[in-house]
Amino acid sequence: GSDGYTYAWGLNNYGQLGNSNTADSTVPVRVRDPTSPKDASKGLKATAINAGGEHSLAVGNNGYAYAWGWNLYRQLGDGTTSNSSVPVPVRDPTSPADASKGLQATRFSVGDHHSLAVGSNGYAYAWGENSYGQLGDGTTDDSNVPVSVLFNLQPVITAARFDTDPGTNLAPVSNGNSVTVLTPAHQPGTVTVSVDYAMGGAGRILTDTSLRYTYLPAGVLPHAGGEGIILALATGMTGMGGVLASRRHRREIRQLLHTSLE
Repeated sequence: GSDGYTYAWGLNNYGQLGNSNTADSTVPVRVRDPTSPKDASKGLKATAINAGGEHSLAVGNNGYAYAWGWNLYRQLGDGTTSNSSVPVPVRDPTSPADASKGLQATRFSVGDHHSLAVGSNGYAYAWGENSYGQLGDGTTDDSNVPVSVLFNLQPVITAARFDTDPGTNLAPVSNGNSVTVLTPAHQPGTVTVSVDYAMGGAGRILTDTSLRYTYLPAGVLPHAGGEGIILALATGMTGMGGVLASRRHRREIRQLLHTSLE
């Protein structure tokens, strides 16, 4: 309403009107305030609402997601299977066992027996019935709390730095999950290799700093301590590849030390 409160009307056999009873209504009734559900004088102030088959979702003006109505298939996301005739907080995906925390959402959509939301962190979550894989989490198990929707996106390496010095000539390898990069000049010693990558080649850039590379004094390896060593960086592998001398094109017995990027 223009007063900022949420109203509902129609069928209410599962409490889907959110007004603390199960009586149908032919006129709009105010959805109760989640913090004071027994006080009929108060109501839910929301920034967005969405109605499903027999349950509803709303984002309150505090940014948190609330649900009410039928919950047989866990579609309320509150950690239970109990119907609710008043709004209940949807659980926080990072702390699903903590009833005091909730999901902060920016967008959402309600299905018949499941629900979807985009969290304030930009990630997609789903909860409810999952017999047909509708939660997108790689299982067919129902969930009474939000679970992450999984996207099979490959990490794409976009840059590599040796301490603070950038590698050059970053180029993809034909296998699709590797790149080569030329080392910059550096004093002998072990340096941290920071690898920037994006999931699917787009979106938020992440950085892996688990790699270490050792520059040896000049004369031990061709061009060691200077430019011209080609490193092969492979995503998602514990061994990130060997080191090749760029001019002699022979494999050196050098190795990057890496903690697996999962």
